[in-house]
Amino acid sequence: MTTVIRAARRAELPAIFNLLELAFPEASRALFVAQTERDSTFRLRHGRVVLLDGEVAAYVRIFARTMLVGGRPLPAGGIGSVATHPGARGRGLASALMRDAIEQMRRERMQVSFLFTGIPRFYAPFGYRIIRQPYFDADPREAALAPHSGLYDVRGAEAGDVPRLLAIYRRAVAASTGAIARTRRTWRDATHWLTEDDDGCFVAERNGLPAAYLRSRCRAYGHEIIEAECLPGHEDAIIALLARVGGRAIEQGERIASTAPDDHQLTMALRLLPSTRESAPLHPMMVRALTDDPPIDAAFEREPLHYWNSDRI
Repeated sequence: MTTVIRAARRAELPAIFNLLELAFPEASRALFVAQTERDSTFRLRHGRVVLLDGEVAAYVRIFARTMLVGGRPLPAGGIGSVATHPGARGRGLASALMRDAIEQMRRERMQVSFLFTGIPRFYAPFGYRIIRQPYFDADPREAALAPHSGLYDVRGAEAGDVPRLLAIYRRAVAASTGAIARTRRTWRDATHWLTEDDDGCFVAERNGLPAAYLRSRCRAYGHEIIEAECLPGHEDAIIALLARVGGRAIEQGERIASTAPDDHQLTMALRLLPSTRESAPLHPMMVRALTDDPPIDAAFEREPLHYWNSDRI
């Protein structure tokens, strides 16, 4: 049997989508198509395949991103869509692809790598380590009654708000580690696969100017907050937004779910709700440096990392 590891070719994308649909039945084929065809950062060299006798038997995707590390923007590679055909498992194909992907990221001078997984023991031998980040399950009635100053007007976001929201995001994460740097294009790219609710994004204004925002979406496990940021000095706006999304979750008959940075205002607000349940995510984030750079390792050691599910791969 002939085994070949190389970059994917465009003609192989349908076979790759078939493989991903088979490997991840809980996700839709449309998700993988959108993350490939609607992601402006995707290049065929970022799709790594194993061919057995000319047929796609395994796949891994490198997501080219820029991650802030101590506020410094560094080229990063996210690892996702790791899949092996059921008939080809047990042959070490996924491990071979991980080694290939790490070398490809190094060839492209990427300095850090990250991923999300339910099987961290598989990725630990490749140098990845788990980053602690809390997961919350909260009562929407308590969230709706969260006390705040009442100084903010909360409204639904509009298409024209993206530049303002992006400016808030950039200022909020400027000195962080773990945040993904965004442009207007990459922000809009992600809307093609995030499946946010049309009316699930809210903006908090003071004196007619946006001071904070919150993005959310309906999921089987609850109404998920995927991101919330504010300008300095407007932390109370996050609580006003939490109260609004609590009301929306009540309307939909859902609980509130969120993974958030450990030191964030949203995290502190959720912890103050009497019946909030906090646990570790089922699919934690893992990171590693791709270069011998002590400052990067030191930054990763100084948790928490500032990463949102809106950038999850």
